[in-house]
Parts: sequence; C-alpha cells; structure tokens
Amino acid sequence: MRANRTLYFLFSLFILGSLLLVPTDLFGQGIRFTGSSQPIEKRTSANFFSEAAFTFTDRFALDFDLQVPNNSSMGYIVRIKEENQRSIINLHYEKEGGQAVFRLNEEGKANLITLRIPLQQLIEQHWFPVRIAYDLRKGHVELQIARKAPQLARVPLSSPYAANVTFGRSDYMIDVPSFSLRNFRIGNNERETVFPLRESKGDKLHNAAGEVMGKVANGTWLLNDAYHWHKHTQMRSSSTSGATYDAKTKSIYYFNRDSLAIYEVQTGLERHIRFAEACPVEIKLGTCFIVPEEHRLYVYETHYTTPYAGPTVASLDLEDFSWRIESSQYLQRELNHHAAAYLANSRQLLLFAGYGNMVYSNDMLLYNLEDKTWSKVPMRGDSIFPRYFTSSGRSPIDQKLYIFGGMGNESGQHIVGRKYFYDLYSFDPRTRKTSKLWDVERKDSHFVPARGLVIPDSNWIYMLGYPEHLTHSFIKLRRFALKDGRHETLGDSIPIYSDRISTHANLYFDPNLHKLVVLVQESDDDVRSTLTVYSLDFPAISAAELDAFPGAVSRGIPKLGFYLAGIALLCLGASFFYIRYRRPLPADPAEALPEAPSSPALPAAAPQPATNCIFLFGDFTVLDRRGLDISHLFSTRLQQVFCLLLFHSTHTGISSNLLTHLLWPDKPKDKAKTSRGVAINNLRKVLCELDGVEIIYDEGHYRMVFQSSCSCDYWRLQQLLADGTSILHPKILTILQRGEFLLGMDDPIFDKWKHDTESRLIDRFQQQLAQSRAEKDWSTLFRAAEALVMIDAINELAFEQGLYALHKEKQEARARLFYKRFSENYRRLMGEEYRGNFEELWSRLVQF
Repeated sequence: MRANRTLYFLFSLFILGSLLLVPTDLFGQGIRFTGSSQPIEKRTSANFFSEAAFTFTDRFALDFDLQVPNNSSMGYIVRIKEENQRSIINLHYEKEGGQAVFRLNEEGKANLITLRIPLQQLIEQHWFPVRIAYDLRKGHVELQIARKAPQLARVPLSSPYAANVTFGRSDYMIDVPSFSLRNFRIGNNERETVFPLRESKGDKLHNAAGEVMGKVANGTWLLNDAYHWHKHTQMRSSSTSGATYDAKTKSIYYFNRDSLAIYEVQTGLERHIRFAEACPVEIKLGTCFIVPEEHRLYVYETHYTTPYAGPTVASLDLEDFSWRIESSQYLQRELNHHAAAYLANSRQLLLFAGYGNMVYSNDMLLYNLEDKTWSKVPMRGDSIFPRYFTSSGRSPIDQKLYIFGGMGNESGQHIVGRKYFYDLYSFDPRTRKTSKLWDVERKDSHFVPARGLVIPDSNWIYMLGYPEHLTHSFIKLRRFALKDGRHETLGDSIPIYSDRISTHANLYFDPNLHKLVVLVQESDDDVRSTLTVYSLDFPAISAAELDAFPGAVSRGIPKLGFYLAGIALLCLGASFFYIRYRRPLPADPAEALPEAPSSPALPAAAPQPATNCIFLFGDFTVLDRRGLDISHLFSTRLQQVFCLLLFHSTHTGISSNLLTHLLWPDKPKDKAKTSRGVAINNLRKVLCELDGVEIIYDEGHYRMVFQSSCSCDYWRLQQLLADGTSILHPKILTILQRGEFLLGMDDPIFDKWKHDTESRLIDRFQQQLAQSRAEKDWSTLFRAAEALVMIDAINELAFEQGLYALHKEKQEARARLFYKRFSENYRRLMGEEYRGNFEELWSRLVQF
C-alpha cells in the first residue's frame, strides 16, 4: 500500500510539473464540437496522433475537461483505438430525465461502465474533469467523471498499446453530442503529451511545444470567445426600466413597474413575469442591485423632477415576484451616472458622485438595508474632484472600493466646463480613507467608463469605456494595472447608441462561469429602452494574443523559469501529499440516482436569423447586414408605413391615396403628399442598411419585395401556414415565442391584421388539440395547449385540454404551475379570480 502511495505521489508530481513547465495562459481554452443537430459533414471531428499513434506499456491515462449542454443531444464523445489489437473503447453520452449518463463501451461488444450524474451539477460546474485510465498488465480500464468515485471494468488488453484518439465524429460513428473539450493530456509516469488547444483558427492540433499532432474538422476554437463578444439576446421595454445580473443564479433581470424578463445565461432560456401588483417605486432611472443572500432585487430612486411622496426604495422577491416597500426617505439628489457598490458583509449600498441640476457631486452616500435609511459618509484622505460617468467596484482581495475616472471639474459647477478623468482611487469602507493610486494622461480618443469595475485579483482592474459624446460609437474593454495604471485594450468592440442620458452599460464578472457579462441598455427617448446581453470568456485576450499560439510557445522555457517551476513543483507536491494522506476525504460513491419523469415541453426552438431580419412578433426589431440592431432608426411613423406596405404586398400593394388617407387623414392634400414622400424616402434610406428588401412603386401602388437573403417573421409565418406546416413545428413556435404580434402598435389601422393573424393561429391550434385528443397523444396535446395559451393567455379550451393532458401523464406538479400561470393571467386580464381552484379541477378530470 505504501509503495502504491509513493508511486501515486511521484506521478502527481510529474503531472504538476508538466503543468507548471507549460505557460499557464495556455489553459482554459479548447474546441466546441458541433453535434447531430447539423448534417453529418458539418459535425466536428478531432483526431489526435493522426500520423503516428503514441505507444504505451503497462499504464497510461487520458485526462480532459468537458462541458455539455443542457439539451437532448447524445452520441459518442471519444474513441480510443488500437489497430493491432483491434480494440476500440468509446465513451457515449446522453441525457435521461435530469441526469447525464456516460457509458464506457468496448465497441461492438459490451457496455463496461455506466455513470449517472445529475445534469444540474455538471451545468453548475461549467467544466468538469474526465479521466479514462488503462492498466494494461491487469486488463483493467477505469472511468472517473466530475471527481466522482472511479469505476473499474475488465477488458482484454495487452501491452504495448498504440493509442489513436478521436473526439466527436469518427469513421462510421456519426452520432455526436454538442460539447466542448479543453486541457487534453495523455500519458503515464514516463511520458505525457499536453494539448492546450489554444489555437484560434485552422485545422491543426498542436501539442504544448507547438508540434502538429493531429487534425480537427468543423471545430470552433474557444479562444475566439475570449476575444469576440458573444451576443446572447435582446429585450425591450416600452416604459422606464432597469437591469442587473445575478452571478448566483446566472440570470439577467430586466424589469419595469409592471413586469420582469429573466434571461438565463447558461441555458439561453428566457421567461416573462407580469407582476400581480406594480412596483411601488415610480421608476425614473431604474437603478438597482441584487442582494444574493435574500434572493431579492432592490430598486432605488434619489430624485424626481415633479413633487413626489411615495416609496423611494423597494425590493422584489425573486421567488414569488412580490414587491416590498423598503424606504420612503427622499434624498432629493439628482445623481445621473453615479457609481454604486453593494457591500454584502455590512448590508450597505454605497453611492458616489453623479450629475444633476447643473452640478457634479463628489459625495459618498450610504443606504443601510437594516435600518432602511440614507446617510452621507464622511471621507478622509485624498479628495476626489466632483464628477459623473464614474465607475466603481469592490476587490475580493482587500475588500476596498475602487473608483475610476469620469467627467467633471474641480468646482463641481457644470457651467465651468468639464474634463475627462482617468484616475484611480481606493476607498476603505472600514476606515473611510480615500487614497489616490494614479492618474493616467490621455489627450485624445476620450471615453467614460461604464458601470462596474471588475477586480479579480491584486494585479488588474477591468472596465468598459466608450465615447459618450458620439451618438453611434463602440464600447471597448480595457484593463489597468492596479499598481501604476499601465493599460491595454482587450477583445473586440460592442456597438452602443448613446444619444440619451439614460443609455448606459454595466460590466459584471462571473467567477464560476469564467465570463464577463455586459448589459447595454439603450434609449432614444429616456423612456423606452432596449437591453442587449453580451458575454466574453475570461481572461480576455488582445488581438495579438489571438494568433500567438503555437508560434510563441515553441521557443522553450528560460532556465530561471525552470528552476522556479521546480520549486513550485516540490511545494505543491508536498502539499498534495499531506492533504491527500494525512487528512483523507470521504469517498464520493457514484450511485445511480432515481430518474425523474420527463415532462412534456415545447420542441427546441429553431435558430433565428442574426442578420438582415425584421421581427414583427414581440417588439418591433430590425437587424442590419452586420447584425446590428437598427430598430431605433424606425420612428413610430416609419413603423406604420413599413407595416402597411408589407401587409398589402401580397397583392398589388397599397395605393398612394389609401396610404395617405390612413396615416395623414387630417392634413391638406398637398401637405399630406409631402409627408408621404418624406416618409417613403426615409424608409428607403433605413432599409438600405439591409440586403434583400426594397420598396417598389408601380402604377400608383407601393409594395415590399423580399429576397431570400432577408427574413421577416410575419412573411415567413404566412408561408409556413400556407404550406401546411405543423403548427407545432419549431420554426413556427420560434416566431410565436417572441411575443404578441405588433406588440405596442395600438393604432386601429392594424386591428384587422392583428385579428386575422390571431384567428388563423388559434384555429390551427384548436385543430391540433382535437387531433391530439383523438389520437390520445397526451404529450403533443399539452404542447399544443401550452402554445395556444402563449397566444391567447385566457383561452379556456387550451387550459382545460392542457390540464387533461398533464393528468393523463400524471404530472401533477407541472399541472399546478400551469394552473397558477393561467389563473394569474386570467385575474390580470379579466379583473376577477378564475372560477374553481386547482384541487377541484384536478379531481374532476378523473371523470373524463
């Protein structure tokens, strides 16, 4: 036993040494694999040792990190082949209920090991380790996943073993799940090869020394996710709103007084909740913060332009979505673009700076969540000039608050003029001392920081900056050295429309996901807004780093680095040995958990176009040829003109006289004609930002002409329905899930198209309900009912059929949620409670 421990200890030292002798920034990248959702020729395959397989004797192991999606994809993750022995071991993955099921197989012969792990655990870990170890002398293979207890199986193997390793599609094995791979290592205590997978392009697989040792087909290099911002979603509000990110739940919360939109960053799921009672605070700026330990969202306001005597601070329970008044103390301080930080240990919110009434502030204000009061914090030490557009963040290392930059002046008076600041201060909440750390000179390309500084360690701060004085500009990520202000730009850019003071951006860091999350909230009238969600893998990289591997790695390691690595190796090895054998941890048996019954759900959404597209379901949205949202270029009048031209384009178009009569009925004929001409010209200019759509004027009629390169959801829906496509087809459901047709466009001229579209959809769904009921297809019956309620929130036929389907499926818990959602909508829209409680309805279903 002691000899085995010693061998294990030495092998651990070897592994640690291998990791230390390779630059640490090589790790944390990888390859994203495209699975069976795509045609066979587009599925990913990564073949290591394609030229010459590594040969091992006695023992060897494969170690790698995996990330699996929360969807139904299944297939083979990896195959290990030995040509001479004609032996193939493969690892298969699938999802069963709420569990991830991994099966290690001797291909074509038998299942060797099956491991079941709750899928939610793997999703929360984000990345999890996998180890497949061979003992060639004993004929054993071992599987360990997510640090669960390893399992052994016997398999006829012999030494030597020439391992050829293929991840994803391999030969005739074409079933591939969607997954991501990183940190692949293969070896034993004699030799090991590390694949950092830090390439950003190409089809070559390089080891840590930069040598080509394999090929990849149809792979997506994850290093690009540390440079290119990923656009997740876009949401809209027609009234003043606020938004924030909760790293605990991995969710975006976007709210106004009446409703809340929740977007889950990990899963991409989006849901909308209508409040039973409106937010008690009249929302003006939408400033807010999350208190994770309470699972509550706090919203606060400090100033109103008109007399106000209501609540100024309220909190939202993120479990039952009920509001609670916290305070009615009124600061009467207009603090646009102030910095804010929540101090969890003292349950306090700190505000600094801001602008209002032609004055810049440099006050530190404190809101105490315990006694629900506001107070001014006396500061000592280095003074900070009054300013706004400043940003702050708290360091998890020293617990200090850091304040960066902004605009203002020494006097605090706006009429004196303003200057840009690029300075950094620290503020200690315990001593209330302020210290100036540095001030960077910058004479051109001025920018202001967005909200939120990210301070992941004691070396750097990360912030977003953009030129607020330009209507159309771009946000850039920068990092500054805490010590001296050295800085560099990282990643590419994010577009922003900053024509109004309510436009802003927020930066967050999720240490578990290793991602920076950005919320860009834009407005063209300081009332309605658009929220766009972006993320970037952390640590972010520069353009130079994007293409650095493998060239920069093959130069070797300096001797000094080697010696330092050796010292670190011994220290880490000794620590590992002490922890592992002096303080043993209890084993974590990989027991198979009971499978949860599957629930009927809507089919997976079809992918939506990201460029050259127009959406009329939900908020009116237009994305140009670059994928940028140009909806703000469509005024209310241009939206009306566009829709009228579109709806009449199925025939000869709309006559110029009818268009004038509908939109300018009260204007004299000559002025109406001028207004019509201006509107048509402006619409043509905006549509020039898209490919594949144009306005045709022929024989006194206007009509829209679409080519295949441009997508319009209304147009597409009409084609799908005319072709007889199933009403439950993902392409149709994806369109409907955006929301109500012509949401927010309440002009009576559109009532006919709204009614016709809704009636046509309801009729098709009711036909599907009848067919599914007759065929006793309960899963499809519920999907049809759920989708119909999505269109007609109080459709009682859909509600009753949905409950009946869930009763047949014995899904009482899901039925209660279905009942709750329907009854809440019924109360909101009808002004009265829905007749009959759940227990009565559920018991009555037994008789049907």
